[in-house]
Amino acid sequence: MLNRSRLLRELQLISGQLFTDLSGEFSVARASWERIISDATFLYKIKGLQTSTPLPTWDNKIDECFLANKPIEAYEVIAIDGSQIYPDRHQGTSCFLINIGTVILRYGIPDKSVELDSVPYVFLGDEDKNIEHVSADYINLRREEFEFEAGLALAQQLQNSHTSPSLLLLDGSIIFWYLEGKDPELRNQFLTRYFSALYNMYEKQIINASYISLPRSKELVNLLKVELSNGNLDKTESYESISHILDVHIANLYLQPGERTTLFKHNSKITSFYPKELQPYFYYLHTGFEIARIEVPAWIAHNESTIETISRIIYDQSTKGRGYPIALAEAHEQAVVKGPDREFFYHLITKLGMNVKHRPKISHKMMKKRSLGI
Repeated sequence: MLNRSRLLRELQLISGQLFTDLSGEFSVARASWERIISDATFLYKIKGLQTSTPLPTWDNKIDECFLANKPIEAYEVIAIDGSQIYPDRHQGTSCFLINIGTVILRYGIPDKSVELDSVPYVFLGDEDKNIEHVSADYINLRREEFEFEAGLALAQQLQNSHTSPSLLLLDGSIIFWYLEGKDPELRNQFLTRYFSALYNMYEKQIINASYISLPRSKELVNLLKVELSNGNLDKTESYESISHILDVHIANLYLQPGERTTLFKHNSKITSFYPKELQPYFYYLHTGFEIARIEVPAWIAHNESTIETISRIIYDQSTKGRGYPIALAEAHEQAVVKGPDREFFYHLITKLGMNVKHRPKISHKMMKKRSLGI
């Protein structure tokens, strides 16, 4: 068990480093941001730099704000989330489970109800012959694939059944930066699967967006680094003073509740693999509770009225959810796999094995956990 008194002493020892005073960094960041705003040539400077650092680009004024809190009476939102049970070698099986939660919420649409569902998918762990070892990382990649496919299938099913605006809302990023460092074969395999689903959404004109709560992105911060280093990002000492600043801190300098930033185009190395219709764009939205990051593909980003509708729906959903889109919260509840669910999963495997006169080989460590005694 946790020794709480010792834990308290340990936390007190690091309390000085645990909470950092950012007031000095805010001052530097604010001054740099104001210089960027007043520099009419700054975007051209960005486009002329040769660097591997992701630098976003934009079309409108960089500090332009747009209202997102206009009331929207009738709309439909589809939300998708996923969870999993990883293989446990102590349970004597390589089986894993992916659970996909889906939610449909409708507002101002007569004779329509809430729809909640979850679908479990079970795998033996040897389905992919190109994978020697089924890791948690691989399962996470598969889960995201199933989330995209579930969202596409559900949105297609409902596409002709409504006249009000409809939004497919996903949790997490559509910028697959985590695949950059993967083995090329694995990277291409999953990029192909992800793009297939997202491109189908484009062809079917399924409006979709991704919501990122408490984002840790630093793409706008990279613009500050360019300004502070006068375009020489190798001079790291010139921007050490903003090492803790995030994009949300910059957005908070000028966004009011109910407003969003202009759209920014993401330009990291991974985007070279994206079809032009799926090139990722992002903006920040002040929901009144937090500044969230919203990501959309290019074909949606280029339609101003669609972006306005997406923003109004997400703002309304965040208001109804008291800080987080209620549809995504409900999708998470449908998807989440809790401790008793995990135990039930392995209990069923054991029972099915006994039915065919095969008992899974459970490790002594696991047996000991289940029968602790003194």
